[in-house]
Amino acid sequence: MNHLGNRLQLIVNRKALLITGLIGFLIFVLLQVVPAFSPQALDFQQHAAISKDEAVQKAIDFTEQKWSFAKVDPAHSNVSYATDSELYGYLVANKLLEKYHDTFKKKYPYEYYRVELPDVDKTMMSYYVYLDMQTGKVISWSGYFPLAVPMQTTTDEKIEKAKVFAAEQGYDKNMLTFKGSREDRKLSDRVEILLEDTTRQVGDSRLNLTIGFTGDTVSSFTPSFSVPESHLQYVNQQKKNANWMTGLGFYLLTLVLSILAIVYSALKRRYTSFKRGIFLAMLYTGLNLFSYFNMMPALKAMTGDAPFNHSLFIATTILQCIITVIMGIGTYFSFVGGDGLWRERGLNPWPRFREPGYGDYIFRSMGVGYITAFILLGLQVVIYITLSLTIGTWSTTDATQSTYNMVYPLLFPLMAWVAGIGEEATYRLFGIIMLKKIVRNTFLACLIPTLIWAFGHTLYPIYPTYSRPIELIFLGLGFSFIFLRYGFITAVFAHVIFDSIGMGMSLVFMQNGPTYTLIGLGYMILPAIVAWVIRFFYRFRYPHDGKPEQQKEQQKEEPYITTPPEALV
Repeated sequence: MNHLGNRLQLIVNRKALLITGLIGFLIFVLLQVVPAFSPQALDFQQHAAISKDEAVQKAIDFTEQKWSFAKVDPAHSNVSYATDSELYGYLVANKLLEKYHDTFKKKYPYEYYRVELPDVDKTMMSYYVYLDMQTGKVISWSGYFPLAVPMQTTTDEKIEKAKVFAAEQGYDKNMLTFKGSREDRKLSDRVEILLEDTTRQVGDSRLNLTIGFTGDTVSSFTPSFSVPESHLQYVNQQKKNANWMTGLGFYLLTLVLSILAIVYSALKRRYTSFKRGIFLAMLYTGLNLFSYFNMMPALKAMTGDAPFNHSLFIATTILQCIITVIMGIGTYFSFVGGDGLWRERGLNPWPRFREPGYGDYIFRSMGVGYITAFILLGLQVVIYITLSLTIGTWSTTDATQSTYNMVYPLLFPLMAWVAGIGEEATYRLFGIIMLKKIVRNTFLACLIPTLIWAFGHTLYPIYPTYSRPIELIFLGLGFSFIFLRYGFITAVFAHVIFDSIGMGMSLVFMQNGPTYTLIGLGYMILPAIVAWVIRFFYRFRYPHDGKPEQQKEQQKEEPYITTPPEALV
């Protein structure tokens, strides 16, 4: 980390850094990217998914054939990616995924398109069609419409009708057992009959056929594998733990950090400027808001397969926007407060554009950022594999995080800049120096904000819930070391590159053609382009940087604080 008044420089042990970075890169590629070695190889789509337009057309063709009275318009359709995350998680947790792939996945995929088709002539009437993402084959369907024929048959008669209908779909009627009936949660005039196919089983999971009746008419058909109750109870408890960790461990403590950032911004204002971080905080807030609205298809799909009241959805959206703006304000004051606290000590972790050597410093920070990001990527893979082997860590699918559910999936990797800017400002630039004043110990000053940061990632579907904080403690301490050793700009580059590689790979694995692959790779080199552009403009503004007279001119423009630095021990 540079001292105030000195020309900016970045001193590194190139040989050791390059060797370690190469090792991390090879571990990441072999165990996370190459399917032949990756423990998550079966997660990747083996074939390109059909387009959403194709899915809509196939759903319309099916709907018009199934319901002759249906009048639908593709312009009013809603397509989203859906997944049976509970089944997938059970298969992964019990090492049954490969067996399921070999025997059932083609006919009963756990990932699929959900197409909603409202009837353009009749209000409160919609049709839902679920299709295999690769083949476009219809795997389940349902129609919600007013009861046309009064319910006349008894439950026993409906069970028999359900078995007959299942036989028409190719199932052995004699191998179907009745498991129960229930009224639809949203429509009381709809009854669902649950049948179990005793011939199809993987582990303790068995194939269930859910056949819905509106009156005496079959209005839905859903084949799906059951999930043992013990697994569901475990996951529900883990989700509760994650909510507590996120609510109390992340939001509350991050709010405390933001309040302290405001206080220290006022107290240390003579060492910094309130102009610092305005652009970055606005960029952080804007991209964060965009990412939320980019996920609208998934958020709408989570409301279920029936017409619903939009009030709760609108209220949730407004609340999320308010929270995002508050986080943006907190990030801004973290920039100001953190900069003031460090400069008070005579240290300069976040140099200004006009400081001597800034252009080359930015470019070298980017280079070190790439190498350290490779190190952390390799470390992450090793940590996850170690946790899998020791405490049985596993993960499942999540429709809310899928690029298939984004309005503009090609813009998803921009979120890497949100994480890199906001998190490094709050938990490293401000968090470390503020905690250092309290605990008087550098390691604890790094560990405490890292724990707060880690708790904010527990809502990801990784179990047991404490697996994610364990993983991120190591990664967070790694980012803290990068910050203390190489400065804030290098830490931001390392974080952005780390996330850009992961998010860029998500576009590559979508297999939507060369455009997605090239853009995904482009996001991985975007930090290098940004660094080059900054250096170019710096050299344009200060073409004689490095000469004594130029250094004097720059130092006159930006006086430095000469307070002797306190040792960070």
